[in-house]
Amino acid sequence: MPANTWNFRSVRELRRAHVDAVVEVDFGAGVHRLTPWITALDLRALVPGDGPVDWAALDRLPNLSTVSWSGADRGLAEAIARHPQIQYLEWFGAEGDLDLRQTAIVRLWIDGAGLRSLLLPTTMITLLLQGPHEGLRIETQDERYGMGLHLSTGGADVVVPAGLRETPVVRLNLGGEFSVKALEGFTNLRELTLDFEGPPGRLTDLPLLGQHPGLFRLCLINAYEMDPATLPDLPLLSSVELVGTRAGIAAGLRERFAGRGLPEVSVRHARPSGNQEAAAAVEPS
Repeated sequence: MPANTWNFRSVRELRRAHVDAVVEVDFGAGVHRLTPWITALDLRALVPGDGPVDWAALDRLPNLSTVSWSGADRGLAEAIARHPQIQYLEWFGAEGDLDLRQTAIVRLWIDGAGLRSLLLPTTMITLLLQGPHEGLRIETQDERYGMGLHLSTGGADVVVPAGLRETPVVRLNLGGEFSVKALEGFTNLRELTLDFEGPPGRLTDLPLLGQHPGLFRLCLINAYEMDPATLPDLPLLSSVELVGTRAGIAAGLRERFAGRGLPEVSVRHARPSGNQEAAAAVEPS
């Protein structure tokens, strides 16, 4: 057989073996067959309902970078710390006190309702926090001036855990109404996104944004009821973006900053002001 033909077949067979390869892992609830090249894994269906978890199974998944989990820790944080390639974590129904300081997590989505405390690593880039409560304690190993916070409240009230008040980049997923007064818990805002996930998209107390003089980017999503004339002058504001709003609000905002080089105003998905049904609709963000 010619050498070039042998090489071609060898490469093809190696590729097939790569695709067909499986590894058996057992976290304590029975053997599961997975591809060793898997990068994302939902652990919830692979572990026993209670009792110990055999985290050594993670050793057989060297490319795993994303995991999903729920409930109490059960040794997960320690296991992830031993596998620094795991950098993305989704944690449903988190409970008690969690210490992630030894991990290499860069992006964490976590349900805060059942948490007492959360200790974050220095590697954190984005924290997506669902429904935090007044007693939740969050600590970091540095000032986290570079970390972004996505906070889902579903209502008008915003609970800002003390350890996150210095966070500079904040996105709030809201219900249908929101007062800027609720932002007073933040002390270092630089970039702010407010995303209304339900009608009417009413934003009030805009003058109180003046309490955040360091703000340089503002994005409003589905803000269908607001008075753009009341947006205060902010010394560093360079960008205002509207995504989903009334045409009249968009025009008013442009008029508010007409003749100025900054801030730059951009508008997408502006609806006719007289169309009440359209104005109540929520654009996907």
